[in-house]
Amino acid sequence: MIGQRLCLPAIVVLSVCPLSTGVGQTHVDGTTMAWHRTTVSSPVEEIVAEVMVEEGEEVKKGDLLAQLASRKEELEVERLDQLIAKAQFVYDATKALHEEKIESKETLLEKKSDLDQALNAREVALADVNDRKILAPVSGVVVYRLKDPGEAIERVGPLFEIIDVQRLKLLFFLPVKRLASLKEGENYEVSFPEFPKAGSLQAKLIFIDPEVDPRSGLFRARFELNNEEAKIRPGVRAKLSLPE
Repeated sequence: MIGQRLCLPAIVVLSVCPLSTGVGQTHVDGTTMAWHRTTVSSPVEEIVAEVMVEEGEEVKKGDLLAQLASRKEELEVERLDQLIAKAQFVYDATKALHEEKIESKETLLEKKSDLDQALNAREVALADVNDRKILAPVSGVVVYRLKDPGEAIERVGPLFEIIDVQRLKLLFFLPVKRLASLKEGENYEVSFPEFPKAGSLQAKLIFIDPEVDPRSGLFRARFELNNEEAKIRPGVRAKLSLPE
């Protein structure tokens, strides 16, 4: 029994010991988290040629974060461009001869097949080139840069970590008696002790856990906070104001 109680110390602190301030108000401590945390990985095993961003830098979706070595793949695209030009010329000439009843339909189809194969091969080669351009999959702030130019990266190896701080998730553990008074979609007042100048803000309740923890009698409640001005940092304490 003692071991069971020790496994949830954070929950006990966050919700069984609320701080009451003001008449008819109870403040419950919770946790602030980034809305999204994305690990950017490499789709191929390669050498890092160039890194375009630093930790703390804000990026937009689609921005180039790093360039992997790609000279061999670029040369293959150039070779296929020349092959396609030749195959297109032969196909056009064969088509003209076929229209004059000089070349057979079988020969025309063969040349068309050669052209199509070259075009498909170029698409594959171009995809290999693009795989070596590491783009930001989401907008956010780079919090970790894990490789420098000249270092090797494994396939699906992590290169960057990006967090979205435009919105924040606030997590609280509340006693079951609060279930009846909470409603998803409504706004509730929150504050942040480490950022007193931010004042009281409104956070939307987006999730109420349908399951209550049988040991503590607590349930999870998750809120969404608009943080476009980046007033609040992920990881700080949050206080939820609820009527008593």
